[in-house]
Amino acid sequence: MVYRTAKSLCIALVLGAMVISAQDVGKQKLPADDAYVAIRDGHLYLKDTRVRYWGVIGKFPAKTHAANIACVKRLKGLGFNMVRYWPRPEPYTRGDGSRGDLIDHFLWALKQEDMKVWYAGLNNCGKIAPEDVDIVNDSATAGDWVAAVKEMKHTNIRNHPARIWDTRIHALGIKRMSAIANHVNQYTGLRYADDPVFVVWELANEEWWFHRNKRGKFMRIPAWFRRDLYRQWNAFLHDKYKTADALATAWNNNILDQESFEEQTIMMLPLIGDFRDDQAATLGVKTDATSEQQQYGPEDFCGTRGGDVIEFMVKILLDHKMAEYRAVKKLGKSTHLGAVIMDNGVGWDMQTQYVLQFGDAISHDSYINGTFHTDPRHKRFPWNSQVEELPKICWDKPWLEHNRMAGKPYFVYEIQIIQPAKYRAEFPMEVVKLAATQDWDIICWHYWGFPPPADEKNPYDKPMDYISTHYTQGYHFQYDEVQSSAMAAAAEIFKNGLLKPAPDPTTFVFGGQSFYNWNMNTYGDIGDMFLPTTYRYGMRLLIDPKREKDEITGHRIRSRGIYEPCPIEPNEQISHDWQKGHLIFDAPGVAMYTGFMANYGDNIAFSNGVTLRKVSIDNPQGIAYPVGEDEKYIEFCIASTDGKSLDKTQKAVLSLVSTGFNKGFEFDPTVFSEAEWSHVREWMGNAKAVKNQGTTPVLTARVKGEIIAPALSGMQYTMRDWHLRPLKRGVVKGGKLKIPNSLPIYITELTR
Repeated sequence: MVYRTAKSLCIALVLGAMVISAQDVGKQKLPADDAYVAIRDGHLYLKDTRVRYWGVIGKFPAKTHAANIACVKRLKGLGFNMVRYWPRPEPYTRGDGSRGDLIDHFLWALKQEDMKVWYAGLNNCGKIAPEDVDIVNDSATAGDWVAAVKEMKHTNIRNHPARIWDTRIHALGIKRMSAIANHVNQYTGLRYADDPVFVVWELANEEWWFHRNKRGKFMRIPAWFRRDLYRQWNAFLHDKYKTADALATAWNNNILDQESFEEQTIMMLPLIGDFRDDQAATLGVKTDATSEQQQYGPEDFCGTRGGDVIEFMVKILLDHKMAEYRAVKKLGKSTHLGAVIMDNGVGWDMQTQYVLQFGDAISHDSYINGTFHTDPRHKRFPWNSQVEELPKICWDKPWLEHNRMAGKPYFVYEIQIIQPAKYRAEFPMEVVKLAATQDWDIICWHYWGFPPPADEKNPYDKPMDYISTHYTQGYHFQYDEVQSSAMAAAAEIFKNGLLKPAPDPTTFVFGGQSFYNWNMNTYGDIGDMFLPTTYRYGMRLLIDPKREKDEITGHRIRSRGIYEPCPIEPNEQISHDWQKGHLIFDAPGVAMYTGFMANYGDNIAFSNGVTLRKVSIDNPQGIAYPVGEDEKYIEFCIASTDGKSLDKTQKAVLSLVSTGFNKGFEFDPTVFSEAEWSHVREWMGNAKAVKNQGTTPVLTARVKGEIIAPALSGMQYTMRDWHLRPLKRGVVKGGKLKIPNSLPIYITELTR
């Protein structure tokens, strides 16, 4: 981890502007292949070294060049080595300070700090307009298409349902994507598609086409587009079955009276729900489905008919995605060597996951929203700690845990714990525990917020963001010293691979018997095995409809909490004791304890020779929820930053924190005490329970402790505050280092 202040911004800016001359823009000799991050053996490599990325999402770029540079240095100092970047390039003249100029300058600033980019802006393809009709030369449909476009309310190419099957919108998307990737950054002289700063290219973000359209979301667009979809569906049936008799035999005569194979009026049913009336009206056939008792769902049709609907929907989706994938891969060296992913999410939908398997990597997200209890009898009321529960990073069904595929990198495009949360310091370690167990490659954190002006004094001394009018506000960490400290230590564990993966992951294979079954769309009873199996043994998932039957290879646990012993240990380096309420990492390069030390004892000893003792917590006057002696809740971590063991490392970081709240923060946990639990309550219950967001100063419970670690003897230490400024320097003598709670220590840096 590098800590530097944003000095000489003007000089740096001038140097940045002088990287290349104007006449050489776009004519740069391309870097050698080994300058690009590439995929090898199912992971990311730079040259011959495996790399992992700890990414951040924010409102980038800043509003000035100097603020861009200061922001990037701040992110680097917090342990990030990647930014998930959204902006679409805009025309500019280098140095003019326009948004387009700042977008590209921010990328240049990232390159100066050896930070990489996950590009999320490729799908910012703009809107569909009638004049786009000539993208496909088809005069027979041109007039109807133009009329349908004029009728549309939703004209964004991104996430448009018809993009999957309409040839014009499909072609328009590819054209616009190509234009974005071909944009030349005037600060580097390279097209985006050739710039090694880019590691990941996403074709879509949360498009979730199958997940949405299995519920009939395509019904909300003009009839012309729907008729075209039904035309393609009927053509699919004609191609597969050839005759009405063959279709009737395959479907056990499960054909409605108003449907006709010859007239191509077979409705695309079943879906998840009854959309018969709408489809019949669009196809021009009569239907008497008017009462609730006559509604049709998957259970009202034979399995073969339901399987054909699934097969058709997946086919047109995969055909579309593969065309986009092939077009993007060939655009440049970065797109060719880097990871092009089909979509982000959705985590609990078999057919969506199947399509994701055809990209270069798998990408999913999850958030923890349930951070408080409503039952006053709970010993931690009103707060909830994950280390006192069976492990999960989800509400009820996993999104992250089970979707890891053998042979492909695994990315987390967004993750965070919602604020307020007293015990949030544990969350980065919970994430790293799962990341190590499952051997992930990228984790992106949501959300850092807006870059402050470069000349603002102490720009990060602001109130922490809590959930308010919209639940996503609670996912901010820009002003959260406590969680950021834990994140900085967790970053080094993850980036340097300090923990081993589960040695023999269980493999779940889903074949055609489940893939073509609507009742197994969300994995059925087998899905109950995913969470407990993943955390104890590790897990890999493969969806292969060419196989007939499902198969499970390896150890599995039948369902959550059934004969699940404690602690839960995927290997000897990771131990989660949810009964005592702590998580421990004990490996050559890391010593980490997070949880309720009051349940553990006075000393915590690790096999690498590190011992933590004499821990006490100083709660500032007025803190809303002080940490009691019956809790002694801490996050403690020493982690090597170069991948070596602590006795050989040249650099390490040390985090020792507990919790904190805005001054004047008030919370009413009784607001939803009688309400039935739901995802809406989970998200917005926190918002309505926050009576007062509070203000500065943020009141932080400071932790005092003594670390005994012979391996650290002779290392120089620098204790830094939240602004990364040094508070105290010294040398570790006799293998002993004392962390005081009288100083506002954010992190301690150790160097040899």
